[in-house]
Amino acid sequence: MGYTHYWRFRDNAGNYCAPKDIEGGAEKFKDSVALFRKVLEKLNGKTMYPNWGENAYSREVPMVLCGGNGEGEPEILDNLVCFNGCRATDNWCETCYLDMDDRGSNFCKTRREPYDTAVWACLLCFKFYFGENIKLESDGDNEEHAYAEEVFNSVVEEM
Repeated sequence: MGYTHYWRFRDNAGNYCAPKDIEGGAEKFKDSVALFRKVLEKLNGKTMYPNWGENAYSREVPMVLCGGNGEGEPEILDNLVCFNGCRATDNWCETCYLDMDDRGSNFCKTRREPYDTAVWACLLCFKFYFGENIKLESDGDNEEHAYAEEVFNSVVEEM
């Protein structure tokens, strides 16, 4: 099943670019990562998961983040974010990878696995600091993003 989030950075002239090439991009990237760390603390390893056929997203499940290949530790650094779900529990798919130097078109297919909440929350953190310099798209809808947005907004309100 293809369920994917997409993002692309643009400079003020609308040209695709690496985050570092945007005015203040290095600091914005660092601030985005710091905010994402706070969101992850608030998520506390849990997410709401679909209860197909009933009230959507009403079932709390564990959310384990691993490194990009679904094993080891995630990399949440000032210039790089790289994580996936957990291969050992088969709750993984594609790597969520944001690099300050990457100027490509980026996407992360999650198949709605539990780590999907962290992927969308991460992208919201970058949108918060980069604003119009990052374009986000998703195969998901407001209901599917609601829990990530709720946790993200609660962290922002505490700032």
